[in-house]
This record gives sequence, C-alpha cells and structure tokens, in this order.
Amino acid sequence: MPIFLLGPTAAGKSRLAMTLAEQGGAEIASLDAFQIYRGLDIGTGKPNQEEQARVRHHLIDLVEAKEDFSSADYAREAQRVLHDLKRRKVNSIWVGGTGLYHRVMTQGLSKAPGTDRATAENLEKKTTEELAETVRKIDPGWAENADLQNRRRVVRALAVWEQTGRKMSEWQKKETEPGPMARVETWCLVPPMELLGGVIRRRVEGMLAEGWIEEVKGLMERPGWERCGGSRAIGYGEVAKLVRGEIGRDEACDKIVSATRAYAKRQLTWFRGIPNVRSIEIDPREPLPKAGVEMLVRALELGAIPK
Repeated sequence: MPIFLLGPTAAGKSRLAMTLAEQGGAEIASLDAFQIYRGLDIGTGKPNQEEQARVRHHLIDLVEAKEDFSSADYAREAQRVLHDLKRRKVNSIWVGGTGLYHRVMTQGLSKAPGTDRATAENLEKKTTEELAETVRKIDPGWAENADLQNRRRVVRALAVWEQTGRKMSEWQKKETEPGPMARVETWCLVPPMELLGGVIRRRVEGMLAEGWIEEVKGLMERPGWERCGGSRAIGYGEVAKLVRGEIGRDEACDKIVSATRAYAKRQLTWFRGIPNVRSIEIDPREPLPKAGVEMLVRALELGAIPK
C-alpha cells in the first residue's frame, strides 16, 4: 500500500525511502518538482543509476528542462503511476519535499482556468521581488504559505487573479476536486534546524565535488537554458555564475547553503499545516532509527487503499 514520506531538503528522506522500499518490497514515486527534469541530477539529489537498479523509481526524468510542467501535468502522470501500482498490487513510498505535489494528490486540483500565454508573458517581465510584493497585496492568505521565490507559482497565482478576478486561495478552497490519495498516511521527517544547516553545507560541498559544476556547464550549452523552468532549481543559478566566473567557489557554496536553509524552513512550515501529518524526529547525521524504520514498514503493509 502507499504512504507519503515528506521532509525538508537534506533531512534523509531518500536514504530512509530506499531502506523502506528494500525491506517492504516497495517502489518509490518522487514528489519533487525538479527531479522531473532530465539532466538535473546531482543538484536535485536524484537517485543515481545504482539506486534505481536496486529500487524502481517513478516520476523522475519526465521532461526536458526547457519544457513546461505544471501541477496538473504532475497529477496526470502520478495518476498513471498510481493506477499501475494498484494494478500490480505493489507497495509504494511517495517521497519528496514539494508540498504542492502532496496537496494535489491528497486535496485535488483547483478548477482555476489555465494560464493565458499573453498574461504569463506580461507577468514574466517583472522581477521576482515585484511579483512577490504584488501577490502579497492581492492574496495575502495564499502568499503566507507559498514559496514566493518560486516565480512559476507566483506568476500562476497572479495570472488567475488577472483572468478571473478571484484569488488563487479562493479557487483552492472552493473549487477543488478530491485528490486520489486523500486517505493515504502522511509521515514527515522533522530534523532540528540547528543541525540541518551543517548537513546542508556538507551536502552542497559534496555535490560540487561530485560533478555539479560539469552538469551545469552541459545544461548551459542548451539554447534558452536560463529561461527554462529547470534553471530555477535551487543552486543552479549560483553554479552557473561560478561557471561564468562571476563568483568564486566558496561564495557560490555559501549562497546555495543559505538559499537551501531558507527553503527547508519554508518546507517545514508547509508540512506542519498538513492535516493529520505524523512527524518523526530525526537526526540526519545519525544512522536510521531501527524503531522508525520498523514503524514505517508496518505502515506500508497496513496503509489505506487509495480510492
């Protein structure tokens, strides 16, 4: 049966998911907004080839970095995976840190109309700060719980307002279809933030040493890369500046760590607001707690069947 396993960046979700999958005979489905892009591997913490050989993974490498990919696209692909898993009677762990994808699968999609291209292009002319300030004024309730550094989501919220005269928060509350996994248990890893900062730094330093710079060099050779949705993944802009010689390696690392820490805090705030979420306190520096692993394996075996 399926379970959700959420948590902030660097909390140890992937490590725990691999252990659970191997012990519980499960497959893994990604809840990550940037692992869906081909070529974004090291910087997104995507499972490597050895890990994918050990455990089957779903909802990664779905589109090229230059392609648009919405939450509705994710819902469609995820429904397909969910149907296949259910048909084969395979346990699954839906793991990641993108709270919006979890909401789509549990609470459903808003019925707000699609974004008009001309409206989106006009909004894209504004800076991230200008967009954030505008959405705070128009829809403070939505802005309070949103990642305002995510231009795509902010543009979407403002486009809905301009096209319909209704706030995105209103669409989400009143015009939402039920999600296909509303009855599935949600577990969330909660590490102490004072410890997570050090883990994040070591992770970023490791990624830079393992080929992240070369990965970004290759992406930068693709036409229009810097305007792609994938280029907005945390760290990719800073590594691009490092490649161009605009900043040094230490400065790039510091900026990525700072941005990642801020994102982790926003993730935890989002996850705390999920109804009936079950928290697991964890030290990401330590081996996985045996009791926690056993508890989640039981949850896999006894989890609710999606409608």
